[in-house]
Amino acid sequence: MTLENRFDNALNSSNALAALRSLVGELSTGGSNKATILKIFEQQRQRLRVANRESDEDIVMEVMDALAGWCHPGARLLPDEELEEV
Repeated sequence: MTLENRFDNALNSSNALAALRSLVGELSTGGSNKATILKIFEQQRQRLRVANRESDEDIVMEVMDALAGWCHPGARLLPDEELEEV
């Protein structure tokens, strides 16, 4: 299954936010660091914007905020690490 399919499946689930947060965990467990995961989410966000899928884009951005730490401390995803360009 492609990454795009995984995003679409998550976004089409009954709880898209939880499904995308779970996807972050899967990507991290698979060896991707926070910077790489943010880059993947940004690519998907851009794809959704081009497709005029604003509500889906908003959900992706909410997960990106949790990755970047722009949220309540209890909602953060993945431990803090130095964000470096991938």
